Amino acid sequence: MRPEQDAPNPVSRFEFATHEAEVAHDVLHRLYDGGQFRMLRAGHPFTYRQEAVAAGPITAVRVLYTMDVSVRFEPSDSLIFTALTGGRVETEHSHGLTRTGPGDVLVHLPGRALTNICRDFDMVSLHLDPALVTGMAVARTGLPWADFRFEAMTPVSAALGRYWRDTLTYVHQLLTGPPEPLDQPLAIIAAAELAATAALVTFPNSAMTAPERPAIGPVPPAAVRRAVSYIDSHAGDPITAAWIAEAARVGPRALQAAFRRHLDTTPMAYLRRVRLSRAHRDLLDADPTTGDTVASIARRWGYLSLSHFAADYRSAYGRPPSDTLRY
Repeated sequence: MRPEQDAPNPVSRFEFATHEAEVAHDVLHRLYDGGQFRMLRAGHPFTYRQEAVAAGPITAVRVLYTMDVSVRFEPSDSLIFTALTGGRVETEHSHGLTRTGPGDVLVHLPGRALTNICRDFDMVSLHLDPALVTGMAVARTGLPWADFRFEAMTPVSAALGRYWRDTLTYVHQLLTGPPEPLDQPLAIIAAAELAATAALVTFPNSAMTAPERPAIGPVPPAAVRRAVSYIDSHAGDPITAAWIAEAARVGPRALQAAFRRHLDTTPMAYLRRVRLSRAHRDLLDADPTTGDTVASIARRWGYLSLSHFAADYRSAYGRPPSDTLRY
């Protein structure tokens, strides 16, 4: 579905805390509706705290409790990536048993039932829309949509596990921090795409071993013109490579090759360039005395990092964005 057909995704927040084990037991039963939840031991003193922020294709969750529980999850379509900061978890699944402790990261694979035995733990997680992750993998590799899947729950290497944990922490802090960045749809999609990109290189998946695709034949320049027109018209929307290719009436991989051939860039790089030019225009039109800031304009156009925005802006326009805003 095209972004102009979609209603804006509201940001929803959930926070709950209690020191009463019975209250936590009732809440967890409701949260795990459809699964099987059993409290094995409650700590003394007892604490249960949960925080969740859902924003479009991504949800950030933190759960902390001083108890041991067993939770049976039925097969789900969700992609849930976790990082344990305290406690222990044993995950029983169709391929055996996976034990995780502080510092470990994991992906819960969709379509598989599993049981978690959680002991006195503190965990952060990101829930990502599988369509977003699959779409990014398909656009980069040309792998058929139906052939993409994650193949293991644990990272490819310890170094990549640390990279994923750092990325998760950054995105999680963005989503659960001050609400202003989440007012901008492009900032939300940028956070989701950052997490998806990290997940695709961290956890084993079929895109990593996709065979070389046959050479792509010439794509007519008209397809590139259609893509450019679509990008120029929708740069302020959270569009994807798949949507751009659909507008161009060719496949994502074919369009990427055509952009390289005709424009010496890629569709997403061209989109970033257009958004930077729109940010430049907004800086020229802004009035700092009314509250306009470089940070708010950067977020409006999909930049999560002010330092990255400043570097890109200086490279394109020869001066820092603050100079443009000031004058």
